[in-house]
Amino acid sequence: MTVDAFIERYQETEASERGAAQMFLGDLCAVLDVPRPDPPRAETRKNQYVFERRVDYPDQADRERGFIDLYKRGCFVLEAKQGSDAPSETEGERLGVEEPTRRYGTARRDRREWERAMQRAKNQAYRYARGLPDEEGWPPFLVAVDVGH
Repeated sequence: MTVDAFIERYQETEASERGAAQMFLGDLCAVLDVPRPDPPRAETRKNQYVFERRVDYPDQADRERGFIDLYKRGCFVLEAKQGSDAPSETEGERLGVEEPTRRYGTARRDRREWERAMQRAKNQAYRYARGLPDEEGWPPFLVAVDVGH
């Protein structure tokens, strides 16, 4: 896949982080010519480069565990979110004969709420990094990604 084809494929992805993030990140790996994440293993400590890497929080009463969207030991913790652009009105909506049926993802990109959502994603990546076992070390990069943007 070329960079242009990648951008075209994901530029209108706006509805579902869970449905798009892993495909987006896998295709990004292909575009960058780097290995794709490994299949997860039952033993968490063996999951060095995976989607949905489990992190336990033994010291937090409000949360037992979390799942890193994409993790590579010694490299990064990545938290994906799905923003959306302002919708274009359809002809049916303009004529008043069709109700809009859209999902907007985490937040609309043209609003302040998107900036806050991305800040929360960064904070979430930070919490995940803090929850990693000491022997895995601190990842040098914490990444917050708006899928398709």
